[in-house]
Amino acid sequence: MEITLSTGKRVGVREKKGQHHFIERRLMATSMGEGGQNLGAFMGIVTIAAIVSIESIDGEKVSTPVNESEIYELMDRFTYEEWAEFEMKIRTPEDKTKLEEAAKNLLNSPGSANA
Repeated sequence: MEITLSTGKRVGVREKKGQHHFIERRLMATSMGEGGQNLGAFMGIVTIAAIVSIESIDGEKVSTPVNESEIYELMDRFTYEEWAEFEMKIRTPEDKTKLEEAAKNLLNSPGSANA
């Protein structure tokens, strides 16, 4: 699958296999630490999943990042707006549902006037 961003940048999306699950978990642990179940942690999970899904940029194959330095190098190939657009396009319906639930739980946290 390939996603074309509004800037014309083409991002090839890989078919994830078992090792990608391991890489995602490892990157989440090293880059987010003890994130917990909150909106920020979930956003980080979505970002890591999007990073690992990238197979190519404008037809050029890219390696799957395995550490924070390689994450930064890969993300440096996107403008802020391009990255935001890519993340929106790559999200699954399940991701969107989890994000909405996390936002709702944040709004209705214990002690909140919204509860």
